[in-house]
Formats: sequence, C-alpha cells, structure tokens
Amino acid sequence: MREDPAYLLLEDEALTEGLTDEEAQVLLSWLLDLAKDADPAQLAHLRRLGHEITRLSRDHGVPVEEVIGLVELAWGGDEVQGLKA
Repeated sequence: MREDPAYLLLEDEALTEGLTDEEAQVLLSWLLDLAKDADPAQLAHLRRLGHEITRLSRDHGVPVEEVIGLVELAWGGDEVQGLKA
C-alpha cells in the first residue's frame, strides 16, 4: 500500500525548520502539488528537494519563492516538465 504523500510531507518537521509560516506554507503547497502524481521514488526526491530549498532559504536568506522559481526554471520554464527519479 502506498503511503499518503501529504502525510509524509506534512509530518516531516525538518522540511520547514527555520522558515516563516508563510514560507513553509508556500513550500508545502508547491511540494504537495507536485506530489499528487508522484511515485514513491519521486516522492523521496521531492522531500530531499524540499529540504535543500529550506536549507538554501534559511542559510543564505533567499526567499523560498525565489528558490522555487529557480527550480522551475531549471526544469524548463514556467511549467514543471516532470520529475526525473
């Protein structure tokens, strides 16, 4: 049985550690949107990506929205083309 992606992301306290409530909400909303159709391997990559976005934002003072924008740009523009596991 597949675990609920929302549960896995929302229960991971380290995923948003050090972010403001607004930044945490933006990050979790973005990740949950991507996780809707993710398989377990992709979900693991999403969690890792979320941790890295949080680290970059917290350690370097870059707003979460800007880091997400850079990730989307790296994926190929305004629309995420898909996750590569």
